[in-house]
Amino acid sequence: MKKVNLSFTKMLVGTENIYALNSSGQLVAWDLKNLTRTFTSDTTVKYTSIAKDNSNKIYLGTAKGKIFTINKNDYSIDLHLELKKDYSVTDIFFNSADEIFLIVPYAVYDPIIDKNWIDFKHQPNGMIVSKRFLFFFRKRTNQYFDMPQYTFIDSQDRIWMTKSFGEFGGSIQIFDTQNRTELSADIDSLNFGLLFPKSVFEDKDQNVYITSGLQHFMNSGDIFKIKNNTATKIYDSEDFRDTAETNPFGGGVFVGPGTYNPFDNKIYFATTDGFYRATIPNEGRIENPELIFKPELLWDREPLAIGVSMSVKRLDFTDDHRLVFLTSNNGIGIYDGKELKMIK
Repeated sequence: MKKVNLSFTKMLVGTENIYALNSSGQLVAWDLKNLTRTFTSDTTVKYTSIAKDNSNKIYLGTAKGKIFTINKNDYSIDLHLELKKDYSVTDIFFNSADEIFLIVPYAVYDPIIDKNWIDFKHQPNGMIVSKRFLFFFRKRTNQYFDMPQYTFIDSQDRIWMTKSFGEFGGSIQIFDTQNRTELSADIDSLNFGLLFPKSVFEDKDQNVYITSGLQHFMNSGDIFKIKNNTATKIYDSEDFRDTAETNPFGGGVFVGPGTYNPFDNKIYFATTDGFYRATIPNEGRIENPELIFKPELLWDREPLAIGVSMSVKRLDFTDDHRLVFLTSNNGIGIYDGKELKMIK
């Protein structure tokens, strides 16, 4: 496939449109019915984040500390909020009370009361972090804020923020938007040195899932189910590796982001072998994941591992149950159960 000139960095599935932000900070929109592009903003404002509140109103954050709303009928933009400082708004969240929270460098931030949170306790992984004190000295610490790669707000109003450090493992930060406090990410049976987060999502029973994957000498992929602060591995790609493979290091498939479909009560996830769906096991691991399609996608090199970077960045569903996925190089894919269409 031919690489697009501008990659998309963010995606949002609305009720009538699919929205995306490209690497130049432009907003692009497509009509969900016929998948035609209906709008592209100019480059006057660089948008860095997009989200919707509980009434499906669309919000856009900028690199200069402004929050706008967009009229979905004519795509007109209105200023909603201007921050106290010119923070770059990398993520926007609304809890169940429609209170707004932002991720800015380097904090979770409430723009209404002008307060931020930075003291997240990190579990041991392969990274070492130190902070400066008394001007000249540095001290190792496990309490800090790390800008996340993948974020999610669950039905209990907790913001999950994850990051992968390649071969050095990963991190999870959790923020309670109801009580406005940092939560511990000390989750039982979760080894952060072997965790490479690619997404967080939730099922109808409020169970949280984390997909994990890496290509470093070999492919690896896991899915963890978190319930009552305990992680259970429900998918290990090693269980499905080709027994004829001679790689002495082992390995299965490189797992990317996933999502939950309430329509069929199944989880969907992307891998280097294509897109799978699977029934959530009551106990034990997934036994028969179903390969539903395998598109040809362009891949990038992974900066912190010897291998490729996951080309699929996000999965979601439309109200009529079509699977939508964001890629790093090939635009956005929409799969209706029979046919795959790519839009750019």
